[in-house]
Amino acid sequence: MRFEDRGHLLGPLLERIVDRRSRIAVHNSIFDLQSSIFNLRSAVLFVSSIFSILVFSQHAFAQNSAGSDAPKAARPKQALPKQSREDKKQPAKSAGSDKVSKRASNRTPSSKTASVRANLTIVAPPGTAVEVDGKRRGVVAGAGELTLPRLAPGDHRLRIFADGYEPWRGIFVMSVASTRFEPSLKKKPQTGRLALTTNEPGTEIIIDETRKFTTGRWQVGLIVEAAPGQRQLRAIKPGYKEWSATVVVKPNETAKVNIELKRSFDMEIGMLRVPEGPFICGDNRGAKDQRPQHQVLTSEFEISSSEVTNQLYKLFVDATNHPAPQGLDYGWNGNDYPPEQDGFPVVFVSWEDAVAFCKWLSEQSGSRYRLPTEAEWEKAAKLGGDQYKSAGKVWEWCSDWYDPNYYNLRERINPQGPARGKIFKIMGREGEAKVIRGGGFGFGSLARRAAERNYFFPTMARADIGFRIVREVNK
Repeated sequence: MRFEDRGHLLGPLLERIVDRRSRIAVHNSIFDLQSSIFNLRSAVLFVSSIFSILVFSQHAFAQNSAGSDAPKAARPKQALPKQSREDKKQPAKSAGSDKVSKRASNRTPSSKTASVRANLTIVAPPGTAVEVDGKRRGVVAGAGELTLPRLAPGDHRLRIFADGYEPWRGIFVMSVASTRFEPSLKKKPQTGRLALTTNEPGTEIIIDETRKFTTGRWQVGLIVEAAPGQRQLRAIKPGYKEWSATVVVKPNETAKVNIELKRSFDMEIGMLRVPEGPFICGDNRGAKDQRPQHQVLTSEFEISSSEVTNQLYKLFVDATNHPAPQGLDYGWNGNDYPPEQDGFPVVFVSWEDAVAFCKWLSEQSGSRYRLPTEAEWEKAAKLGGDQYKSAGKVWEWCSDWYDPNYYNLRERINPQGPARGKIFKIMGREGEAKVIRGGGFGFGSLARRAAERNYFFPTMARADIGFRIVREVNK
C-alpha cells in the first residue's frame, strides 16, 4: 500500500481516538464537579449546625449580673386575628397535663372536702341520738355531751332525738374551728297510753275521728299513745256491729280497753219493721180458739221476713256444738246438709232449740233477738203482705204457751200469752204446749191462716215446724 493511502486511513482513526479521550476527560470533569458540590454541601450543613448550637447555648445559659436567668428579649407585638388572640389566652397543654386535667375535671368541688376539719360537740340530755347528714353518729353520754371529730366545714343536716322531747331537725354550718352546739329541744306534752284489745283480728279502731289503727291478721292488741282527757273510740269490721265507747286517758298511765265486736247478721237476715199501733187479732169466722176477735196494741218491732234457714242455723250449730237437726229421711247428715238446701227453712228444731238459737244470736250481734209472740206474728202476717215471705211452708214457733180459751181474756196491750199452758196428750205424750203459727204445707192462703192457731210440745221437733225471729227496737 502506498504511504498516501495509509495516511488517508490513519486520519479518521486518530480523530476517533481524540474524540474518545475528550469524552473521558469531560466525564472525569463532571465527576470532579459533583464531588466538589457534595463536599461543599456537607461543609454548609456543618457550619449551620455549629451556628445553631452557639445561638441556643447563648439563649439557654445567659444570666444577669445577679446570677439569675437573663430576661428574654421582647418581641415586637404583631396584630393577630381575633381567634389567634383568644387562643393566645389559653395556656399551652402538654400530653401529660391534658391527662391530669381530665382526671381533675371528674372531681366535684365541695366545701366538705377541704383538708381543714374540726370537732363538733353536741350538748343534749343523756341518751340523745344524733344523726349527721343521714348517718348515725352516736348517743350523748351521761355527761351530756357527744363530740363528733373531724367534721368538714360547711352545711350539715342534723337530726337529734331525745326521749321525752320532740325531734329536732335543722341545718348546722360548721366552721374551721371546733364548735359546741346545744339544740333548742322542746319537751313533748305529757301523754297517756291506750292498751286496746279486740276479739276480732282485722278490726279498725278510730280515736277521736282523727287517728286510725287496724289490727293485723293474727293481732288482737295494740298499745298507742293518746293525749290526756276523754277520748272517743270506735271499732268497725265488715260483718260486725259497730262498737263505740268513751275512755278517760290520764298522763303517764295506761288505760285498758277491751273491744268486743258482735257479729251483724243484717245481710243474712232480712228484717221487716212493724210499726207501733193497733190491729184486729183473731177471726170470728175461724175456729173456736180464734174467737172472739179483738183489738190489740203492740209496740214497734222487727221480724224476719222469712224463716231461719239451714245456712244460718248451721253457724249456730258449728259455733256452739249444739245438736244438729235430725229426722227420718231429712237432709241433714251430721252437722251438714246438701248445698242446694241453703235457703230452705230449718226444720226438726224444737221450741227449746229455737230459744237457744236466739240467745246465741243476741250474744253474737249485740241486739236482742227472740221468738215472736203470737200477737206479733199475726200482726206482721196481716200487715206485711208480700214482704212476709214463705209463711205457710212450715208451722212456726211462738213464745206463748197455748190455751184455746186465752182470747176470752181479751188482753189489749202487748199480750204475752197465758202464764202456763194447757195440758195436752199428743202422740202418747202429755204436757204443756207452745203456740205454733202459719200453717203447714197446703193449708190454704195466708189470709186464711193469719189468725189460725195450733200447738206442740216445746221439747219435741217435727218435719213441718221451723221458726222466725224478732229483733227488739231500741228507743
